[in-house]
Amino acid sequence: MAEPTLCSFLTKVLCAHGGRMFLQDLRAHVELSEGRLRAALQAAGPSRFLLQDVAEPEGPEGLPLLDSAAPEGPGGAGAACRVVAVSAARLCARYQRAECSACDQLHLCRRHMLANYPHRDCWSTCTLSHDIHTPGNIQVLKNHGIFGLNEAQLRILLLQNDPCLLPEVCLLYNKGGDPLYGYCHLKDQCNKFHVCRAFVRGECKLPNCRRSHQLVHTAALPVIEDQGLNLLSVVNFQIIATYKHQTLHQMLENQDNSASERQGMHGAGGPVSTRAAQEPAPVNPKGHP
Repeated sequence: MAEPTLCSFLTKVLCAHGGRMFLQDLRAHVELSEGRLRAALQAAGPSRFLLQDVAEPEGPEGLPLLDSAAPEGPGGAGAACRVVAVSAARLCARYQRAECSACDQLHLCRRHMLANYPHRDCWSTCTLSHDIHTPGNIQVLKNHGIFGLNEAQLRILLLQNDPCLLPEVCLLYNKGGDPLYGYCHLKDQCNKFHVCRAFVRGECKLPNCRRSHQLVHTAALPVIEDQGLNLLSVVNFQIIATYKHQTLHQMLENQDNSASERQGMHGAGGPVSTRAAQEPAPVNPKGHP
């Protein structure tokens, strides 16, 4: 198969199995050696497939142990390579407010894509599209190499990649204040996500962020269940978001190191890097990753 066709097929298989599989299980669906399959996935890059060598045991209900990821590589004894489907495809937020008629994002009803069945209020009153195969949506799917997915598979892919489909993030929690609750007076009774808003968007630049980067914990479970989200999809979102945060943090550190080296070439005693000066002191509130 040609590479784009292979990538589309592998994404389809992954999403038909919850969005994540072990490499050895994925290989059972394609006539490639493990080495060639791994090479194809790595060639596509982490913008399509996230490969991580992890300890093979998983948590309850088949959920991975989130702290078991090891650096990418051949892996040691007892390790297995997991593959997570990644995509930049997103629902158009402006379309949800009837403010966009055409763009490079999917024009689909958010409520419809959140459920495994049509939203009980959606079919009779909704004016938004529930059809993934409108001409505009077909073009977006083709642009992202995922045109072969059916609606259920597309739903899985979006749920673990698009922050628009997560429960609403609590803005009062994100405004600072108490490390555990921010300025949210509802605290544990809040029906919104108490999580770093920048983290779920892949934009948090603070290595010692005061807001939680943990999406799956006891206090969050009622919020996840109330929205009808698949817990496995939220865990997959966590895996992808954590990888993106680590990658962004590493890129910023490399930029700081390069700036320090250039500064050293022009003499010592210059100002410290802007990023280092803005980093807060470490805070480890209860429930923080």
